[in-house]
Amino acid sequence: MKRSHGLAFASVITIAAACSPAFAADSPGKLRAEMARAERDYVDLYNKVNTNPEFAIVCRMDTPTGTTFAVRVCQPKYLITANARSASERVQTAVAAGNSTGGANANGPNVGTGFGGAGGVSVAADKDEAFKQNMLDLLQKSPELQALGKKRDDLQARLNEATKGKGER
Repeated sequence: MKRSHGLAFASVITIAAACSPAFAADSPGKLRAEMARAERDYVDLYNKVNTNPEFAIVCRMDTPTGTTFAVRVCQPKYLITANARSASERVQTAVAAGNSTGGANANGPNVGTGFGGAGGVSVAADKDEAFKQNMLDLLQKSPELQALGKKRDDLQARLNEATKGKGER
């Protein structure tokens, strides 16, 4: 009799465990939500401990062309500023080329020609390296930032495991 009672008890534990929040948290949707929360917390803390305004991380929602699903895009401020400057310069180049050629150029202005030469690439690479170094320095100084990064990585591993072989991204 004790054996059947033990089996019934084990079945109840199995059912309770399957319904517990720990198992429910491994659903892909919940893991993605936890990852998004960990990423937001990471960016918030990074921006608090970061002292270089150029290296502050700015996040926004963006809907890529061809889809209706918005995705969160995070970039350092220096990169956003550089992209805006580049777009502005390309527009100015196109306007200047259009004004100088008038209607004679059937192909339109050659937007972007001559822009972003070796000097611009070198400056961008230097900024990228400085940003990476800044992030590494802050990680070394902040155990909380390290913990949030590890939490996010652990959640990513759990999501990969939960979606393995299911055709999920």
